[in-house]
Amino acid sequence: MWLNHQKKPHQYSTALSTRVARAVVNIAAPSIEGTRVIDPCCGIGTVLIEALSMGINIIGSDNNPLVMKGIRENLAYFGYECDVRLRDLRDIQVPIHKQFDAAVIDLPYNLCSVITSEDQLSMLKQARLITKRLIIVTVENVKPILKESGFLVKDEGKIVKGSFIRHILVCE
Repeated sequence: MWLNHQKKPHQYSTALSTRVARAVVNIAAPSIEGTRVIDPCCGIGTVLIEALSMGINIIGSDNNPLVMKGIRENLAYFGYECDVRLRDLRDIQVPIHKQFDAAVIDLPYNLCSVITSEDQLSMLKQARLITKRLIIVTVENVKPILKESGFLVKDEGKIVKGSFIRHILVCE
């Protein structure tokens, strides 16, 4: 199924591949039943599409108004519906008893979005308030910021594409 998802109408050159997105979703939600997941930096929606295709309850958001039309068209193209909102991760509020079981964040990495270490820290502190478990994809060493935000790295791996290396960190 993920092979078919490679043909979405709207693409990002820096988006996760569908195969990697599906692997990240499997890590985020090893048990589907009753699991609530959020992708608060969803970009063009690759993670959302993979999660929805697996029957996972997921919502998304992004603070870039230019991607909203594309993500909605991508979802509709595959027949999926999902709550996707234009909002910054730092504006997401949930009561502690309604935290998400997992969040997947492909952290903006200064190729298309300029983000300071202070912004990264504030985003991760907010993520800590809305989720129990974080799967973060990054091209930078964010371990000190993760620790400062209250997350502990439990596992990690990396995806290499040419000279471009993405680190995948599983945090709790």
